[in-house]
Amino acid sequence: MLILLFAVARAADAQSAVLKDVGIDHLILGVDDLDRGMSEFARRTGVTPIRGGVHPGKGTQNALVSLGDGRYVEILAPSREPGIAADSRTAFQTLTPVGWALHARDLTPVLDLLRGAGFTPSEIRPGARARPDGVRLTWQTAEVSGAGLDAAPFFIAWGPATPHPSTQSPAGCTLRSVTMTEPDPAALARFMAAVGVATPVRAGAVRAMSVVLACPTGDVHF
Repeated sequence: MLILLFAVARAADAQSAVLKDVGIDHLILGVDDLDRGMSEFARRTGVTPIRGGVHPGKGTQNALVSLGDGRYVEILAPSREPGIAADSRTAFQTLTPVGWALHARDLTPVLDLLRGAGFTPSEIRPGARARPDGVRLTWQTAEVSGAGLDAAPFFIAWGPATPHPSTQSPAGCTLRSVTMTEPDPAALARFMAAVGVATPVRAGAVRAMSVVLACPTGDVHF
């Protein structure tokens, strides 16, 4: 009995350590033109984004704003690379929440935890881009799939030599809240509970993501 209790305690401690390392990394606002999206963000928030660079072969480019506390906003827009189709997340004339990411120092234990909770994570994939100043950023990503999880955040682990974008982007805004709406919220709510991130998941007719930032101009809703 003592051995069983010890094993259970060790497993709980391991899970707690994994979840302690997981949190919101960045929020993605899609728009069909980067210059217009940057101007809109600056007008609404009082903070001017900085260009982050192109995602090679992905058909997208971005601009960034720090939210402090290891978080940032990514404005995602088409890069209009020849021969590459536009990303569907950028088909908006005004800034629209289209995705988000959770950070982890090491993706492997996080994905193992999710498998144990009955979820189906992807393989870990590498990514990279170069900033306009030539600094190269590297990372790894993974995500889960399944019914009701289309709006689930993906996971990102930044390369050890990569400066986190929240430390290199214009500051002034902080994250007030993220709220998810799902026609059937049960799966996403269970996923958020499994990763230990307290984000409201509400029932609604249409899938949606709402973001509120506290900025120099006041609270700004996207």
